[in-house]
Amino acid sequence: MDACSRIGATMTVDESKALKKDTRVYWRGNAADSGIITETSWDAVTIAWNNGEVARVHHGDMREIRKTPTTPHSG
Repeated sequence: MDACSRIGATMTVDESKALKKDTRVYWRGNAADSGIITETSWDAVTIAWNNGEVARVHHGDMREIRKTPTTPHSG
């Protein structure tokens, strides 16, 4: 099991660098607050969030982002 599969796990720089385009990610593991990786580079990923926001997040700043949901979608 990789670190992102564990509940509450923090995404490491190496895990962030391994993310691929079209991977779904979750802010703080919240199933209702997700987005899709739209671009990757050597230093960051670009995430198109479901709320319409687009963010470029550096690999070292991915601690709040999870690859799997840790909380259920409540609506």
